[in-house]
Amino acid sequence: MAPFTHLIVLILFSSVMLMMAIYFLSRFNRLFTRIKSIWLRQIMAVWLIATCFVLAMAPISADGYGMVAKKGWIYVIVTQFSFAVAHTLIGFNIVRFIHLRPVVQRMPFARQKAVVLVFIVLCFILVNMGLNYFANDFSTKTMKYSVLYSFYNGCVIGFIYISMSYIELERKRKLNEKELEVVRLSEQKTKAELDALHSKVNPHFLYNALNSIADLSITDGRKARRMTIALADLFRYSINYSQNNYSTINDEVDMTQVYLEIEKIRFEDQLSYSVNIDEEAGHYLVPRFILQPLVENAVKHGLKATGQMTEIYLEVKKEGARLIISIADNGPDFPEQLIPGYGVKSVYDKLDLLFYDQYEIHFSNQPRKQVIIYIDKLTKNEPGTKSYSD
Repeated sequence: MAPFTHLIVLILFSSVMLMMAIYFLSRFNRLFTRIKSIWLRQIMAVWLIATCFVLAMAPISADGYGMVAKKGWIYVIVTQFSFAVAHTLIGFNIVRFIHLRPVVQRMPFARQKAVVLVFIVLCFILVNMGLNYFANDFSTKTMKYSVLYSFYNGCVIGFIYISMSYIELERKRKLNEKELEVVRLSEQKTKAELDALHSKVNPHFLYNALNSIADLSITDGRKARRMTIALADLFRYSINYSQNNYSTINDEVDMTQVYLEIEKIRFEDQLSYSVNIDEEAGHYLVPRFILQPLVENAVKHGLKATGQMTEIYLEVKKEGARLIISIADNGPDFPEQLIPGYGVKSVYDKLDLLFYDQYEIHFSNQPRKQVIIYIDKLTKNEPGTKSYSD
């Protein structure tokens, strides 16, 4: 084969190898996916890419072309292939070892990669000189070529490593941005759903209370005034927490007592209630408007349905790592097939949105009729959180 034709073949061969190296580099994380070991999968990928880079450049280098003319290009390719295997095994594990050092991990990205690159090049020079010592005559020319070639191989492996690191960094950055966007959208969706629940609860309060005030304003102005003040307290609570999905147990109980006072004014001596709260439990956070719907349910199915004296018992305590909220009454038992109304369903919805998989609700008739809520997510009120007393 003529020298010119020989050179054209080598250039074409090198171009193909270079394109393959770039292609494999772009698909680094998708190479050898059937191999379960991450370490083995990565080292195989690095070996494949490094081999393509080495084979792309070695045949057309000055010494490489002379070796091709002397011993044939098959010998050069096989030799470079073997060297690439040795360099990959050594270089990859050095990168892995240096990269995992805590002192290196704490460095900025550019400095970290520069340190690793220096170690790769130095190691390749030493290793390649050793390999050439056994493979060739260790002359001055051979040593010079060995150093230059090692420098080139070290830079190739370093380039692959830095490219991989940058691609992984960008992938994580984009993934984090997507996760943050998902979290932000999820929070917005949760807030919108909670706002929708609250917006339905407040008019319900207002409708019942205003009807009672209208009736009492004719028959008993003093009671109408008391109910108006109670209603103002109720909505002051709602406004103070308008930008917060949580409130403390203490504030929730205060608001619930305001509601019970309104009902007691309406029904006079037909309603009584008692409240017992552990001092330790009062400062923990729960979803806003979680107690009032359950108490209203007791009033609705007890006093309003039977017209008899209704007694309601509200108890909140902390046992171990959970809150226990109990609302009992002496009204008719819960039916066997309980179908939650809007109020009870709103309690489920709020707990699902804010305490997902961290709560339980039990309805029971024995030993007494009661609703018990168990909450496993204990969060204390922190400074800066709005309170009912603001």
